[in-house]
Amino acid sequence: MLRKVKLVFVAASLMICTQAHAGEIKLTDAWARATAPGQEVGSVGVVITSPRDARLIAVSSSAAASAEIHTMTMDNGVMKMRQLEFLPLPANEPVTLGPGGDHLMLFGLKHALKAGGTVPLTLTVQYTDKSTEKIKIKAAVRALTGVKH
Repeated sequence: MLRKVKLVFVAASLMICTQAHAGEIKLTDAWARATAPGQEVGSVGVVITSPRDARLIAVSSSAAASAEIHTMTMDNGVMKMRQLEFLPLPANEPVTLGPGGDHLMLFGLKHALKAGGTVPLTLTVQYTDKSTEKIKIKAAVRALTGVKH
């Protein structure tokens, strides 16, 4: 019985970790890729939907020394990754962050990201009227073999 209760609690916790509504912004499917011990960099994906035009202007995590908004492009067969100052969030259009495009990077990881764990994140969104909103979420850590591409 105790095992069944634990499984239900874990499943409910993962649902809470991967979805958040803060004010107007909706965050779903927040996940991080598992890392190897000693690896200092990690990546995070999430789907962000804003009911009005906005932009993601910052990200932070207590699991890392710093975090950045990044984009990845291919140029003549060469992958180029660069930091973005902000990421546009068009009204009512889900913006998917993950492998092969825009994503969040964690630098100076304080510990390995282990499958089944979570990563705390704070995303800062700025609206067209210049007001900002900080949204806290926990991204579920997925095993390397279970990462969507």
